[in-house]
Order: sequence, then C-alpha cells, then structure tokens
Amino acid sequence: MAATSSTTLSFPVINMEKLETEEKPAAMAVIHDACENWGFFELLNHGISHELMDEVERLTKAHYSSCREPRFQEFAARTLEAGEKGADVKDVDWESTFFVRHLPASNIADLPDLDDHYRQVMKQFASEIQKLSEKLLDLLCENLGLEKGYLKQAFAGSNGPTFGTKVSAYPPCPRPDLVDGLRAHTDAGGIILLFQDDQVSGLQLLKDGEWVEVPPVRHAIVVNIGDQLEVITNGRYKSVMHRVLTRPDGNRMSIASFYNPGADAVIFPAPALVAAGAEEERAGAATYPRFVFEDYMNLYVRHKFEAKEPRFEAMKSAIATA
Repeated sequence: MAATSSTTLSFPVINMEKLETEEKPAAMAVIHDACENWGFFELLNHGISHELMDEVERLTKAHYSSCREPRFQEFAARTLEAGEKGADVKDVDWESTFFVRHLPASNIADLPDLDDHYRQVMKQFASEIQKLSEKLLDLLCENLGLEKGYLKQAFAGSNGPTFGTKVSAYPPCPRPDLVDGLRAHTDAGGIILLFQDDQVSGLQLLKDGEWVEVPPVRHAIVVNIGDQLEVITNGRYKSVMHRVLTRPDGNRMSIASFYNPGADAVIFPAPALVAAGAEEERAGAATYPRFVFEDYMNLYVRHKFEAKEPRFEAMKSAIATA
C-alpha cells in the first residue's frame, strides 16, 4: 500500500531548539507520542553543523561513484537478469553498503578505499551522532519518568555500548516491481539515527496497516526505535517495520548510525515501568523477556525480515529452558 499524503503531512518533526525554551513540554510530548505511536520522528536544529553534514554527503556520494558503483552494477545486472527470467529476487536488497564500527573499538582505519579526509570527516560525524544519541536517550528517560542515565547504563554491558554506522546507496532500479531497496524489518538494537538523502525518497514505515513515507528534509536527522528500547520500556515505545523502496531514478544516500547495547548487556524491562504498567492496568508484570543482547542478535540475523514478536517469544523460551 502506498503512503497517504494526509498521514505524511502529520509525520512527527521536533525542532530541538524548542527544548531550551518554554515550549519544551510541547516538544517532549511530540517525542513521547512519536515513540509510542510511530516508532519514528525527525529532528531539526539538532546541533550537528550543516557544513559537516554537507561534507559527509559530498564525500559519501563521491566514494560510491569512484569505488562502489562498478561492483554494484555487476550485482544489478545479475539480479535483473534472474528476475526477468522468472526467478524470485525478493530475498535480495538493491543496495550498496559498508559498515563502520565506532565502539567499543573503531575499525575505520582498516576499511579499504576510504581516503584519509573521508575517514576524518566520518569520525567527526560519528562523534556528533554519538553525543546526540546519548542526549536523546536522556530525553526518553525524562519522558518515561526514568532516572537520568538509566537507558545509557542499561546499554553499557561490561565494555560500554556498541555503536556503528551503515553507509548505503540505493541506486536507480529499472524494475522496481522486481526487487526492494531494503526488505521490511524492525531494527534489532537501541536507537537509530539516520542522515538520509533529502532529494531522493524511498524510506517508509508501517503505521496502522499502511506504508507511510518518511519525508526527506534537508539537514534533518531521522530517529527510530529499535527492539531493545521496546523491551526496556516494556512495550511503551515500539520498534516498527520499515523498508526502502527502489526507484527508477535517483541514487538515495542513507547513513544510519546504530547506538546499541554492548554484546554482554542484559536487557530487561525497566522495573519502574513494569510497576507503572501494573498501576495503569497496562500489565501486571513484565511483558517482555530478560536476555543477553548478543543472544538476541544471534537470533535476529537469521530472522531479520520476519515479525519481531516470535523473536521475543524465542528469548522467553530460551530463558525458560536454560
């Protein structure tokens, strides 16, 4: 189903400058509603300079053109040939991507094809995104009535959080009917911050049974909730299915940074929210399981493009039989 323009117009957008004014309560209410009912929201005036974002975009698009496009074109030719001969190519994604790990230890020096300037700019951008991620986690704590720092500590594990960036291009596809840019899924981790192309759309989320476009906005950061925040908030905040459509024109840039729990972090519903849920007759006990994040990820990689609920149930079963 296509996005409806009326829903798209009401997509939650937060001007973070309002958090420093008397308008803060209203802005916080928008964030809270977005986390409960959308799983996504968009940030303006978030503190990351437009000059840095423009340089990240310029270098990322140049890197794709010079280093990654030839390899993608080989993949594209094979995929289209198979699809046009009748093969089902719905289990592949029409994307060119590489991943940069920042925490607990960076791998950016080991990645091939990145020049020194691009490495330095990406390190600077990652530092800004990390600070924004941690600020957002504290804003969510405030909205949820949790102690400041609770979510960051919940993610810490023994070595701090895991944090990395997926850099993707979604090139033009002459047969959008054959293949998706990225198949529908929820994100496994904590909080995801996305710098997306403001000229080429394609990202959609599932809301109330309809696919809704995440509107491209210049210099905005898109935020979405991962499965771990759903667990920690005992279902108050929801991760949602989202996808990227292919388009016959335009090469969409996507730079998604994932601020996730450490591998050995033990994830479970915040006791304060379990108690609050019981008082509000939302739930008498924790609805979600307790598990080690790495165990969840081992399951997720095999079932990423499936519903999240069976993953949560599998974690409950694993605990019960341990």
